[in-house]
Amino acid sequence: MANTVLRIGIVGCGYAARVHLGRLSALDRVLVVGCADPDRGAAESFAAQASASSASTSPVAAFTDHRDLIKQCGADALAIFTPHLSHYRPAMDGLQADCHLFIEKPLSTNVQEAADIVGLARGRNRKVGVGHQYRLLPSLVEARRRLSAGTIGPLRLVTATLAQGWLATHGGAENSWRFDPKVAGGGILADAGDHLLDALLWSTGQVAVETAAVQHRLESGLDVVTAAVVRLAGGTPVTLAISGVSPGQLFEIIFFGERGRLRATDHSLLEELGDLPAQAVPLAEGGPSIDENFVAAVLDGSPLCCPADEALDTVRLLEAIARSAATGQAVRLA
Repeated sequence: MANTVLRIGIVGCGYAARVHLGRLSALDRVLVVGCADPDRGAAESFAAQASASSASTSPVAAFTDHRDLIKQCGADALAIFTPHLSHYRPAMDGLQADCHLFIEKPLSTNVQEAADIVGLARGRNRKVGVGHQYRLLPSLVEARRRLSAGTIGPLRLVTATLAQGWLATHGGAENSWRFDPKVAGGGILADAGDHLLDALLWSTGQVAVETAAVQHRLESGLDVVTAAVVRLAGGTPVTLAISGVSPGQLFEIIFFGERGRLRATDHSLLEELGDLPAQAVPLAEGGPSIDENFVAAVLDGSPLCCPADEALDTVRLLEAIARSAATGQAVRLA
């Protein structure tokens, strides 16, 4: 685009929005022009914080309705940090107003809404980035590169595990809405768990075609443990385990090939070839944040870390796992 500064409106003014505001405020080419949240107090508090961190002398405007933000602030892009069930409407309204979008993951809580967003963005020629920032981890970037190069031979099996305490590690009580099935629309699987699913699909370069899953749910409907078997398009089987009741944390994907294996965590990568001992793989320094990636994609035309059409594959798998667990049947993905 011709502009040298990206004017961004923030929709949803909670914990996630403040995390991203810190990153956006550090970028010279970004101007936060407004924010919206149904909670007037949250919107005004966020606006004050954004104004204090802005180089502009104009205060950041606060609204209770994202449509007023779109009409009055002249934003080039919307960054959507609402509860998961509320991503769809501001995304569609923003695209209709020719805004680019950054949407905190997941893209949506169901495939139809996600497909609508992707289709409208394509029709409007707007960029939509999704917050799957695990794609930027040096360990996963290098694992993807080595898998593509065939370093461990043909891929035959993948095991993927995510374990954490669901509340203590996610911003305390203020952020607990993320796991309320009535608010978030998917609980732990669709929140922390979708990082694991997206990383799995992205690193292997494949999509899922079939899954069978079981879940343990609390009376409220919150999924605290999910176990699933997934078949990738290339025929490779995957085992998934996602736990929200672990006293410790673990993010791990192990790729088994005919000539060796790779073990990727969120901070390291081990490679084991043949009978040789496992070796730590040197990793590059961390690159730009996902926020910086989005800004560069809009202003400079560089590739998005996670474009919406790729995030749609993760939504399909999330929905299929939930459906399989609810019905007790294997589910084929369209």
